[in-house]
Amino acid sequence: METPGFSQTDEGLSQGDIPLRPHTDGPSIVVPTAHPPALPGTSSHNPQKPRLATRPAHAEKKQLLSTGSSKVAIPRQRSAAAPRYTRRVPLACESCRQRKTKCSGDTPVCRQCKELRISCRYPISWRERTKGELDKLAVRVTDYENLLRDLGTIVDGRAAERIRTVLEKHSYNGSGSGEGTQSSSVTPQDEDNEDEVTSPSSIGSLDAIDRVEEDVNRTPSSRATGYMGKNSEVTWMQRVRMEAEHRARRLPGPYEVEHEGEFAIHSVNYHLDDMDISVPGPVHVYWMPPRKVADKLFEDYLDTVHPFYPIISRTLFRAQYKTFFESAARPGDKWLAILNMIFAISAKHAHLTRAPWRGDENDHLVYLTRARILSMNGDVLFSHPDLQQVQVEGLIAYYLLASDQINRAWRIAALAVRSAVTLGLNMKNSSEGTANISKEARYRVWWCLYTFEHMLGIMTGRATTITDGICTTPFPLPFEEDQLVEAAATKLLNEPELRQEYIDTALACISVRQMPSNPKGGRNAQTTDKPRDPAWLRSLPPSSALGFLYYVDLAVISQEIVNRVYSLDCVSIPWGHIENRIGELRARTDVWYANLHESYDFTRREDQPADTLRGKLFLAFHYYSARITLGRPCLCRRDARQTASNKKETFSHEMAVISLDSARKMLDLIPDVPDAVRLYDICPWWCILHYLMQATTVLLLELSFGSIHMPDEEVNFLHAAKKAIRWLFAMSENSLASRRAWELCYGSLRQIAAGMSYDISDLPACGFEAQPQAQDQSQALKGTQPGYSNQPEQSIQAGPTFYNPAASNMNNSSSAPLQMNQQPNILFAQIDQAFQGLAMPASNPLSTNSELNSGPGDSYFPYDPISGEFIRSFFPSSNDEEPWGEA
Repeated sequence: METPGFSQTDEGLSQGDIPLRPHTDGPSIVVPTAHPPALPGTSSHNPQKPRLATRPAHAEKKQLLSTGSSKVAIPRQRSAAAPRYTRRVPLACESCRQRKTKCSGDTPVCRQCKELRISCRYPISWRERTKGELDKLAVRVTDYENLLRDLGTIVDGRAAERIRTVLEKHSYNGSGSGEGTQSSSVTPQDEDNEDEVTSPSSIGSLDAIDRVEEDVNRTPSSRATGYMGKNSEVTWMQRVRMEAEHRARRLPGPYEVEHEGEFAIHSVNYHLDDMDISVPGPVHVYWMPPRKVADKLFEDYLDTVHPFYPIISRTLFRAQYKTFFESAARPGDKWLAILNMIFAISAKHAHLTRAPWRGDENDHLVYLTRARILSMNGDVLFSHPDLQQVQVEGLIAYYLLASDQINRAWRIAALAVRSAVTLGLNMKNSSEGTANISKEARYRVWWCLYTFEHMLGIMTGRATTITDGICTTPFPLPFEEDQLVEAAATKLLNEPELRQEYIDTALACISVRQMPSNPKGGRNAQTTDKPRDPAWLRSLPPSSALGFLYYVDLAVISQEIVNRVYSLDCVSIPWGHIENRIGELRARTDVWYANLHESYDFTRREDQPADTLRGKLFLAFHYYSARITLGRPCLCRRDARQTASNKKETFSHEMAVISLDSARKMLDLIPDVPDAVRLYDICPWWCILHYLMQATTVLLLELSFGSIHMPDEEVNFLHAAKKAIRWLFAMSENSLASRRAWELCYGSLRQIAAGMSYDISDLPACGFEAQPQAQDQSQALKGTQPGYSNQPEQSIQAGPTFYNPAASNMNNSSSAPLQMNQQPNILFAQIDQAFQGLAMPASNPLSTNSELNSGPGDSYFPYDPISGEFIRSFFPSSNDEEPWGEA
């Protein structure tokens, strides 16, 4: 019979035996049981005290035997005690975890910790811990982004661009895409707060303005070109070539390649610095052209050059020139040198205009060589400068610019400026021993050098020799030289304070150099913010002196554009500050135009004398050039973040439009049908190619961008670009530099047209495929070096050569168009008695170029100081008598 309370598994045991549970090694655990299971025959309502869940087997057996014979039903012992808490606790406290006990999960103190009177602390949950870590990472990322934004305003352009790209890629607005990596062709965006730190200025076309991206010293061509800065149209053409190449491949975004090979800066240079300007044959130092030719050359210089570059005294030099040819006067070598430089400049112009009285093709080189022999020797560079040296250094630099030798002109102009500063020409003269007219003449010499240095700085993109704060020279008076003795001019000459009051109230450039680094509200600057009183200047009759004063005024503003917008510190300052500078300078140019004399208002079309028309066109070209230079940093690819249609256009976009509009207006100054002869005759012929290339490169850039700034004007931009290229082709007939410029622009437009499906079949393309630029340059160089056979070019597009070895004896040439006898009619070497003591070569009057060069490094052009003072020392005599009084 089965004993109650025992299971079937206990069969085989005697009555006194009890089932033994296996003994566990673990410690005994007291489990509090509030309601243990009731024994048979007992009430379930009587609570019992807690008992041990596990006891040793021998103790249990001893207790059962002590009960005597009475038998008690022993319930079957279970293998484990029933858990007290059946619910699952999501998180146990740290104390229960250490004691490995069941936690009740009560908060703030669990029941176990409360009973044991110990501290109870719950650990952080996984979700809360994850959320906290994410919050910490978010704060850390924000700190890193702020740090990168701060560093982006300090580091160089390429690193700043990488920072901007990474920040946009991981920005929260989801704008990170491949379109945001447009390198140096991204237009910076405006910010609502102009004082807020915005993107660095190097994002626009000012990228890498603080470094040289290629080895300039590697090849002769690269050395001849030199470094070209960001405000040079040569650098703009380099960007055009890259963008055109990318457009021809029909690829989006900019084209980023190494600046080497076909994209090197010297490969897009259209100037002629890589060509020699020496005359290898003998040159008769004291020979002069026939009187008729000399008169034509002299008058041409006074008409076309002197009004814009009055570095000599017109009245005095004209009188001495007349006496020189009409008498047996004994001029000094330096006076002859300055006269030869005048002839050289005019001879260059005569060939461009095809003047019927022009001489041999390379006669300007002969005049230059004579000037070098007359004014140079081994001690000149180590001697102290004088006023004559300053003048002729300036004339040599001017000739080199007119001959498209801007790298050489840059070096000679710097020498002239240094010589002028040595003589104190950059400051006002209060010497009582110097006549007021002489002071005025020296002031004009300084402003000639200033404006010329500024012109070269724009063309090369280099820092000029004239720095801020070194110039206190009064502005030139708007009176001709023969008017300086009149009452109105004499009053201003004698009263410097009155002179300053009249001039300062009329010019727009006054105090422009005191412009702060970040002019507040510069983007919104207006013409009325800087009022001037131009009534006095407008009341004067138009003259070359008045036009020169307006030119100086604009040149000072343009120089500040270069100093403020293209300076090296633009890499590390916010773009918003640069925009304030641009806006302030734009207002200055607007003031200059508003104050312009009505005779020089180039927006009016009326019949005027040739002199006034030349002055008007020169001011117009320079004005539009300044506007193009000012807005060029903003003319680049638009940022991928487009503004809303109802939002106001950004300041950068507005300046890009101004730059494009100025380029079109510059081309509107010339007719649609090209006439190169007329262009060289009435326009600033010595720098007209520079102006046209500025306008052309700006238009080609916009076309390569897909006309993103002015989409509705795409057809007009294409038409204007074609017009410019036609003019370059017409000018290339007599100018090799124009030929190179045409090849660069036409080749780029062809690539752009291939990608944009433009029709350019109406453009001249004669010889473009058969004779690329490199071959053309090689052929042209052959014409300048001795040893090459002289074969005349059959194509007029090949351009002229600088020197023809077969015609080295220029003075014996008789190939002038009018069949004038080129044998000089004045041979000073035959007047033996008149030239004693004038340092004339005694043994060899026919000096050669090899005698001038002290070494192989001087085969190009040394730094020749040539003289030509205004008063007293033009015609020195051996006994120190002065046959010429002051003029």
